[in-house]
Amino acid sequence: MEQRKVSVVIGDRDLFYSQRLKYSLERRGSLHVVGMTDNGPELLEIIRRHRPDVVLMDVLLGERDGFWVLERIKDSGSLCIMVSAIDNDVLVRRAITLGAAYYMAKPIQGDLLLERIEQLLDIRGERKELLRSQKTEEPLTVVKRDPWEGLEAEVSVCLSRMGISAGLKGYHFVRQAVMMAVEDQEVLTGITKGLYPDIAKMYKTTASKVERAIRHAVSAAWKANGQQVYFEISGCLMAEKPTNGQFIAVMAEYFRIKNRAAIPKIG
Repeated sequence: MEQRKVSVVIGDRDLFYSQRLKYSLERRGSLHVVGMTDNGPELLEIIRRHRPDVVLMDVLLGERDGFWVLERIKDSGSLCIMVSAIDNDVLVRRAITLGAAYYMAKPIQGDLLLERIEQLLDIRGERKELLRSQKTEEPLTVVKRDPWEGLEAEVSVCLSRMGISAGLKGYHFVRQAVMMAVEDQEVLTGITKGLYPDIAKMYKTTASKVERAIRHAVSAAWKANGQQVYFEISGCLMAEKPTNGQFIAVMAEYFRIKNRAAIPKIG
């Protein structure tokens, strides 16, 4: 049986650009563009009529802008990605607040856009599956286990995906900080006077060196794949790299939620 193609709607004032984008997306065969327009109200009508899987639109549209459309499709179920030549932090934050899943600045390669679409659809699918698994009507018999079993390996894999390799200065400090924050949220309330000195004692160094090394690791991640992975686990698209505290807190919360669930026993 032929696999269903992902349906896409494009909204952009430059219809020539839309045509080129359509060709670029459809050439792999997994996506199908079901509608295109350069007009805000028309775009809204097309979305309501086709209920596409993905909406790609610019901020600037005829009659009404992309934000106007975003406000009216919050419950449509479509994954919305803003693709615009306007790369402004204020606009990015507003788009994300209104429900956009991602914001990309033009010019952009079709392969990269396709990769982001596939990643975002995978993330959405995983979240829906998680919600479905949690909505069980019958009570489960639960087997208690160590909720942090395998945590070190999971954190290591995530840091590696971000571009923080084991050989990078600060890698071990970041990993230890995240693990400590997962197991005890209170360590984040006194990160300078508590977390850094505690890690420094473990590695026989100073708190200031720990802080600098972690900052170096976060900066290195942001130059690699860190921004995308950070968005995947937090749902927040940040134009600038986070502080040490923000980075550790987001990572810790992600792994805390991911690992806290007990294992259900059938029967």
